Amino acid sequence: MLQTLVLGLGRAGAALHLPVLARIGETGLPGVFADHPILAYDPRPVELPHLSRVRVAASLGEAMGRVDPGSAVAHLCTPPGSRLNLLEELARNGFRRFIVEKPLGTGRRELDRIGVLRRRFGLRIAVVAPWLSASLTERLVKLARSGEFGSLRSLTVNQHKPRFHRSLTNPGHSNACEVELPHAVPVALRLAGPAELVEAEWSDMACDGREIPRLGGASLTLRHDGGVLSRLRSDLTSPIRERSISLSFDHGIVTGHYPLSCEDDHAQLEVVSPHRIEREVFRDDALTAFFLRTYRAFRDGLPTGIEVHERAARLLIEAKERCARGLVAPHAP
Repeated sequence: MLQTLVLGLGRAGAALHLPVLARIGETGLPGVFADHPILAYDPRPVELPHLSRVRVAASLGEAMGRVDPGSAVAHLCTPPGSRLNLLEELARNGFRRFIVEKPLGTGRRELDRIGVLRRRFGLRIAVVAPWLSASLTERLVKLARSGEFGSLRSLTVNQHKPRFHRSLTNPGHSNACEVELPHAVPVALRLAGPAELVEAEWSDMACDGREIPRLGGASLTLRHDGGVLSRLRSDLTSPIRERSISLSFDHGIVTGHYPLSCEDDHAQLEVVSPHRIEREVFRDDALTAFFLRTYRAFRDGLPTGIEVHERAARLLIEAKERCARGLVAPHAP
């Protein structure tokens, strides 16, 4: 059975990973999760009194020493671009199973080095990808492959939300390509297949007389091998929240709305075609589904789907390089 070690207790580790893992542990999952407290570590002093199953270690050495590397899953919840050294240190100390926050890598050198470590130490790495585990995505895939509406022609994703406070106070992300779009790119690749980057743009954020470079928003256009065009857009200055995906077919349009937050874990699906008009609302706790699926894959030796995240990371890296060479838009699109 598998033990859990969570490294990094910012928003991802403390507000997302740990509460979900604690709930799974309380309900029990025989044969997967070991009956041990969850161990966590952050270099800053952190207290988590509301999570009784979590024990916070005083140092990284203590954290590694209190779990069995051979049966542990290490969650790397540190900011993008800061995980490589930690991954290598854990690998050298016998850890082989990892769950890392998206994106897998933020630069070509980092991504290549992660690949080297995977092959050298036989690492099994899963990237946090709730959208790929979402029931909404599964339904979209089935509809796209059913042929009911003809061929898929285009795909549009809108990921909009106001993100002023975190952009002003948290340096974890240096540009908008790393915030929301890593959710969307793997989904686009799963729905429409391999793709090349056509266009990319990011913008600055203006707030209260200040400008925050590259964090106003970002947009990508992908051309998939089969001819489908994907347009992925994220406005981090938007006054409203939206997480939508729209698939345009020969004979219909399918629109999905992912849950906006953990406060309401329901998704919506709308189908409009000459012969069918439907709207469905259903529960879609994608993060819980992702952790359950990933831990079972680790236990059973099944693939973790790392390849799609490598392709997604390379597309995002190329997008950032292209944006850096061009002119930054003065405000979010």
